[in-house]
Amino acid sequence: MAEPMGSALARTTLAQLKARISAGEWPVGSRIPTEPELTEQLGVGRSTVREAVRSLATLGMVETLPARGTFVRSLTPAPSLLFDALQTYHPAELIGIRRALDVEAAQTAAAQWIPERLEAMETAVAIEMEAMREHNAGIPGGVTRCTLFHGAIAQASGNRLLADLDTSLSRALDSSGLGAHIAESIDPAVLLNEHDRILTSIRARDVAAAAHLMALHSDAALRTLRHTVLTTEMTTLSQQPG
Repeated sequence: MAEPMGSALARTTLAQLKARISAGEWPVGSRIPTEPELTEQLGVGRSTVREAVRSLATLGMVETLPARGTFVRSLTPAPSLLFDALQTYHPAELIGIRRALDVEAAQTAAAQWIPERLEAMETAVAIEMEAMREHNAGIPGGVTRCTLFHGAIAQASGNRLLADLDTSLSRALDSSGLGAHIAESIDPAVLLNEHDRILTSIRARDVAAAAHLMALHSDAALRTLRHTVLTTEMTTLSQQPG
């Protein structure tokens, strides 16, 4: 018999999973055990595990990617206050502030990444690449999403507030359906190429390139909303041939 939603057992299971993530047992970007594996490890029913994992996703700590599993996005829950506040804004405003945060995260990550954070960013890109291969092969698995990679960059910045804002923004975009709309509007191959270039610049600790490439990448999302992006001298130069 399935345990009722919101049961004490489900809350205890959620607390156990949160503790394991916060302790670094499953680093950011890593895949957590499957539902059957967690059921066996924790000694609870599958419905309890499912409810706890859904709660983790609501808290912004994990993200479930169809046909690939559930991955850690953050070691700590994003404050619900941030998420609630962000839901009152227009989509273009959310994307606009996301652009500013992503640029700051990219340049800060480039300046001070540590090995485990770099590994998380590389893992996110590898997951995206596998998703694109499956898509090209006609294997169902959903559309490649930016959130795992962007979340890994935010974590690599070392700025907890920035990482919390990133998680809350992702949740707000997803709850509005905007996240899925943007993902479906961008060619997966183009998205993956942009992510790879950003990662290369971060790995090389090229702060200026990381910030610039992230700005251009974020502008593509704004264009899917038919929003006029800010054109700077650097943006104009980067779009010229050669």
